Parts: sequence; structure tokens; C-alpha cells
Amino acid sequence: MLRDFERAVLQTCCREMHLSKARHVPEHTIVKRFPGAEREARKALKKLVAKGYVGAHPTRSEMTYQLTDTGFKECQETAMNARGG
Repeated sequence: MLRDFERAVLQTCCREMHLSKARHVPEHTIVKRFPGAEREARKALKKLVAKGYVGAHPTRSEMTYQLTDTGFKECQETAMNARGG
């Protein structure tokens, strides 16, 4: 079960990755969407990785993230619920 802030971070990941499971996005791209709560966003991102919603991939310069199958399905369900479907 996701907390509200974790769900908000996951939705930001979905938007930044354009609902693509193949796209890798750097941490700072996700965290900058939460001004004043960057630390909490980083913690939520780590929890999403631990829960299997987002995958982490180290690169030379920084960590990048991508949606997993579980995260992709959660994004779709949340989007459908928001539309009332």
C-alpha cells in the first residue's frame, strides 16, 4: 500500500517518463518537482524502489530510475480512477 506522498512521487515519475517502462530519468528530474520537500521526495523514491514500483539504475554520474511493471500498472489504475473510469 502506498502512502499519499509516495503516490505523488510515483505519479511524477509516470509523467516524467511519459508512461514508458524503457525510459530512464535522473533523480534530480523527479525531486525538483517537489520544492521544499526534496529530502522527502528522495526518501519516497527509495521506498518506491524497495516496494518494486520503480527500478534504480546507477550510471557514471548519478542514479537513474525507470518504471517497473508494477509501477506502470499502478500509474494506469490511478489515471483511470482520476478520470472516473
